[in-house]
Amino acid sequence: MSGYRVVLTPAAQRQLDRLSAASIVALRGVLLALGDDPRLGGARKLAGTRDLWRLRLRVDGTPWRVVYQIRQRDRLVVVTRVVRRDEGTYRGLR
Repeated sequence: MSGYRVVLTPAAQRQLDRLSAASIVALRGVLLALGDDPRLGGARKLAGTRDLWRLRLRVDGTPWRVVYQIRQRDRLVVVTRVVRRDEGTYRGLR
């Protein structure tokens, strides 16, 4: 059994729905791994935010970012974004 439950916001789910099947399979493994350890190797707290973390990964040579919150009390990981890395990746985060 996982230590944390992983949920996606509606926006993150829409972002995943737009991806190719191969990308979804690769990202799914990472999302499930967050349930076991939300501070996976390479996960970093985002500067300037109160409780957001990011995980960098590369799928088929394309850089991706998974942005999420860790809700320790509820044992919950809330994925807020799953996006390709570009200038707008972190825009609008608090």
